[in-house]
Amino acid sequence: MSSVSRASLESVVDATHSEQLSVADAASILAASRAIETTPQLQSALADSVADADARAGLAERAFASLAPGPRAVVANAARARWSDSADILDALEVVGIQQAARASGSEGIGEELRQFADAVAANPELELTLNDRLAPVDGKAALVQRLLQGKASEATLVIAEHLVRSPRGRRVRTLLSRAQTAVANASGEALATVATAQELPATQLERLTDGLQKRYGGRLRVTQIIDPSIIGGLRITVGDDVIDGTLRTKYNDLRLQLG
Repeated sequence: MSSVSRASLESVVDATHSEQLSVADAASILAASRAIETTPQLQSALADSVADADARAGLAERAFASLAPGPRAVVANAARARWSDSADILDALEVVGIQQAARASGSEGIGEELRQFADAVAANPELELTLNDRLAPVDGKAALVQRLLQGKASEATLVIAEHLVRSPRGRRVRTLLSRAQTAVANASGEALATVATAQELPATQLERLTDGLQKRYGGRLRVTQIIDPSIIGGLRITVGDDVIDGTLRTKYNDLRLQLG
């Protein structure tokens, strides 16, 4: 995402930070994002930086007149912002929708539920393959998510997870879930550190790692583990745009490149 779009994303998120929207409102924002995605002309028009900002906002108001005032205002505000790429407005609405769902239901619990779902996907290759299948009907994938999470996760987590499989936009499910966890953590003023390992770290080792990351990055930092058997050994740590890759797989690939 360019610096222009990143600044617009921050402004859209900041504008909704104090809003008290419901989980249903958050679902409406995410549904609006999907509606824009599936209507290329509307997506281009709402993100057209040459067009007048108020005209873009007015178009959004008319296109989503059936939405409640809160979600409709969020969509109009996103349309008023400047985007370098039309897909960036989808990212903005997705982040806002996820964060509003988390705030309405308690962000700490939502983040943990998303982490548990990500672990379940990582532990089941067949499930991951099904959710990543671009040819599979999205309604079927959404129904599968509902069956897996119904009675085990909150309404907000169901709304977020269902949106992610309905709107992958070329992204793999574990990437989607990781981005969603980051959005949820940011909603409560935290940064998210994702630690990917081949096997779950012992509690004492995870505690030492958490302490080290908090000293390095400061502020409030939430650490979550992702089990990835393809790593073989070592750790891959992601904090925002920073990636610390100490995995054996990466070291092996680097060695192969050096040897030609």
